Formats: sequence, structure tokens, C-alpha cells
Amino acid sequence: MRLADRVVLTIYAVSLSVISLVFLIVSLGWERPLTAFVQGVKTPTGRATLGVVSGFLFLIGLRFVFMGLKRAPVHALVHDTEMGQVRISLVAVRNLVTRVASRISGVRNVRAAVTLGETGLCVSLELKVAVDANLPELADKLQKAVSTYVRDIVGVNVERVSVSVADISLEGRR
Repeated sequence: MRLADRVVLTIYAVSLSVISLVFLIVSLGWERPLTAFVQGVKTPTGRATLGVVSGFLFLIGLRFVFMGLKRAPVHALVHDTEMGQVRISLVAVRNLVTRVASRISGVRNVRAAVTLGETGLCVSLELKVAVDANLPELADKLQKAVSTYVRDIVGVNVERVSVSVADISLEGRR
């Protein structure tokens, strides 16, 4: 969700909360807000203001309903075979990458991201590693293992594997 949508959603939620609070107060017997509303609607300016605000809230509500119903595009690799298409989602590939990276000695925690590049997949790894791990050697081992594993299992070349060490664990190697 974009920043503008978040701001509009916040305004919408606050507006509906205020309206709900006023309805609650009126239902408990306080008639002053109801009287003020009726007096305001009797004037042409009050009706115009009510129409603009109501229309605006209605359109915002419709926008959020359609945003909620809209399906996010599923990013997938497509292989055409003699029997038909084979679709492999990037989420599945990400899970494979996380699995193979977490098996490498010295890696404590892995967060992976997989995107489509021009000639293959682009993999980004964010790692927490053991304190005694040789980082250049570990990064090289990870890049080779991920690239080979994805090519062998998924059948797609890996364009690049970016490795980022986010934290170093105080535990030794496993």
C-alpha cells in the first residue's frame, strides 16, 4: 500500500470513528448532536457540505473495497513443456533458497528475496552468521550453493546472488 493510500485510509478510519462516536452518544440519549445535525441540514450550505463529505467518504470506501478485492499478481516462472505449462512461484523458489542457505555451516538465520532479472533470477540473502565464520569464504560458498541448487532443481539460471551480513551471532559454528 502506497503512502498516499495509508494517509487516506487513516483519515477515513478517523472520520468513521468520529461518526460512530456521535451515533453512540445520540443512541445513549444526548440529543444535542442530533439537533445540531438537523439544523445544519436545513440550510443549503449544510446540505452541500454534507453531500460533499458523504460523497468523498463513499468514494474512498469504494476504493478500499476494490483494493481489498484486487488480487496481487502472482509472480512465477513459466516452463512450457510438451504436456503443458509448469508454473513455479517465486515464493516457492525463495523457500528453496532459504532452505539451501540455512544448511551452510556458519549461517544462523537467513532472509531471502527472489526477483526476476533479465537473464535469470536475482537472489538477495540477508544473513545472521556465526562469530567465527570466514565471511568472504562463506559468501562465496553461499553464492555457489544457491546458484547450483536453483539451476538443478528449478531449471533456471541465477543471474546474481547478493549476500548481506546483517548480524553476527555470538555462538560458534554448528
